[in-house]
Amino acid sequence: MSSSKETRIREGFPKQRLVVIPPTVTKRCRSLPIVSELYVTDIGSYPSAPHHYVERRQGISAAVMIYCLSGRGSIEIDNTTHKIRFGQLVIIPPNTPHIYQAEQKDPWSICWIHFSGTQTQALSDSLKLTKHKPSLYVPDTRIIRDAFENVYACLNYHYTDAGLLAMSSELLRLFSLAKLHQGFPGAQRQSAENRVVSTLAFMEQYLHMPLTLDEMAAHSGQSLPYFTRLFRQRTNQSPMAYFIQLKIRKACELLDQTDSTIREIASQLGYDDPYYFSRIFKKTQGCSPAAYRKSQGVAPSAYRKELQD
Repeated sequence: MSSSKETRIREGFPKQRLVVIPPTVTKRCRSLPIVSELYVTDIGSYPSAPHHYVERRQGISAAVMIYCLSGRGSIEIDNTTHKIRFGQLVIIPPNTPHIYQAEQKDPWSICWIHFSGTQTQALSDSLKLTKHKPSLYVPDTRIIRDAFENVYACLNYHYTDAGLLAMSSELLRLFSLAKLHQGFPGAQRQSAENRVVSTLAFMEQYLHMPLTLDEMAAHSGQSLPYFTRLFRQRTNQSPMAYFIQLKIRKACELLDQTDSTIREIASQLGYDDPYYFSRIFKKTQGCSPAAYRKSQGVAPSAYRKELQD
């Protein structure tokens, strides 16, 4: 898999993009509020990178993010080699010796960002990435590619303070999208992921029903413990908590846009007891349905219905 020394290429690929943020700018980044928490030091993309090979025996001061858009490669950290394929996002921690390279038969296409800031470690912790487990899988490459382009586009602001803030914000958004849309590599795990996604649509379709956890697991075709574990990994919430949030979001929409009474809205969302619905709403939103409707402004007819209810 490794490239011979004669054919190893660090950079200089056709149609590559490579921008190194000037040291004077990164120095400013360290002093700017918010920007200092997470900022770009280098950014680029290699649409096709045969014989790509980078070896850093001491690592670098910034963290390195690589996202594989197609093809394959590998990354070696702490004498452990991690095979990388399309859809995998890797973060190499700062000051960590590493080697990465494209596979010879199917060389990768990648976009990459070097980044630093006071929240660098916290970001890796949030994504649950370490030097022993440096990658996560984001199967929809379009999402990360578009997010990367948004980061790159901020170079057009010519390193103004506002432009640097925008770039930091877009970088954080990229990582947020990676966490939100991460999946599972491998056919079996991907099939399980697809079933969880199918259950999300199933919940949306049956907001008017009091679905049980058993019914959700049955729809996914998985055992209850396995379904619950995968669902939490996918959404960072339990299935029931997620379902309740969907219901309350719909309730807010109905309170905003219709003249339906609270009792009618509760019934439309599968709650026979409007008082129980009101308690769930208040626990989720921090206020009662009536208070929420009043805070949003209501049509006079809706007000009359609430008073009569």
